[in-house]
Amino acid sequence: MDSHFGFFSRRSPVVCFHACVASSQQLASTVGQDVLKRGGNAADAVVAIAAELAVTQPGSTGLGGDDFCLFFDGNTMVVHHRKSLTLDFLKGRAYSAEAPPPKTDSLNAGAPACWCDTVQLFGSHKLSLQEVLTGALLELAQVGFPVAEVTAHFWAQSVAEFRGAGKELGGDLLIDGHPPKHRQVFRKPFLARTLKELGGHGKKAIYQGRVAQAIVDIIAQHGGVMTLDDLNSHDSEFAPINTKYKGVCVWEPPPNSQGLAALLLLNILENFPLKAFGYNSSDYSHVLVEAVRLALIDVVHYVGDPDHVTIPVQSLLSKNCSSQRSLAGAVSDGF
Repeated sequence: MDSHFGFFSRRSPVVCFHACVASSQQLASTVGQDVLKRGGNAADAVVAIAAELAVTQPGSTGLGGDDFCLFFDGNTMVVHHRKSLTLDFLKGRAYSAEAPPPKTDSLNAGAPACWCDTVQLFGSHKLSLQEVLTGALLELAQVGFPVAEVTAHFWAQSVAEFRGAGKELGGDLLIDGHPPKHRQVFRKPFLARTLKELGGHGKKAIYQGRVAQAIVDIIAQHGGVMTLDDLNSHDSEFAPINTKYKGVCVWEPPPNSQGLAALLLLNILENFPLKAFGYNSSDYSHVLVEAVRLALIDVVHYVGDPDHVTIPVQSLLSKNCSSQRSLAGAVSDGF
């Protein structure tokens, strides 16, 4: 490339007329585009993409994970938030800040509720949930998809972690007892059936009936305490938080998500002349690292389930609080 051409990215920017889709998986982006072409909006497309990633990147996401959504309504200029995270099933487990649950432990089933609510509340209403979850997406689960190289690597890594923890994955996530290799075609007929039921019956397809019972049974087999009542009572929460960074309003999901960390970090950084330091200079990098450390100290100390602990979000996000944090950090570092 011409050394006089000041372009430093490995990828060129996408330029288009109507809409574009970006994700970690080419097949997922294609599914999102398909939804948009069929009349859906961004909310419809992102749900289809999330579901597709559950098909093609099971080591990264799935129906059994938590889920967060920030949606900006261009007509009302309002940011909405939707989150799903149930921690009741951890009651009675000997977990603490010093001994958190391992990654291989059973997680909650919050993502499907988020998908359903996102389409219902923010979708175009030109496509039903069933239409969002069918088409190219369902075909990939039923007919199969070629496993990407990065996905194959992390798929194998996840299988090794589970086996190292004394647990075995089901045959529907393996080929002849082994994780799929790069370019192997993998089918997920069981997940296809579940997605079809979710599209046809909505949240109750996951939180009641066959799938709910399967979730409860597998968690109980691994020492969990989730019950059918826990799943049936699962609901959504709406309450985004924000701060202003140099006049720009930045929104994040509230606790118990980690969104608070980003806002605390911006509040602290606003007190330092980053531009004057020079990008990636020693002072610039040092301030950034220390600001992250200070923000995460508060997050680790305060963030938890808001139903069970009091989190002083407004106080933490006040400019006075960030000024005090910045001053204490600057004095200790000699600024």
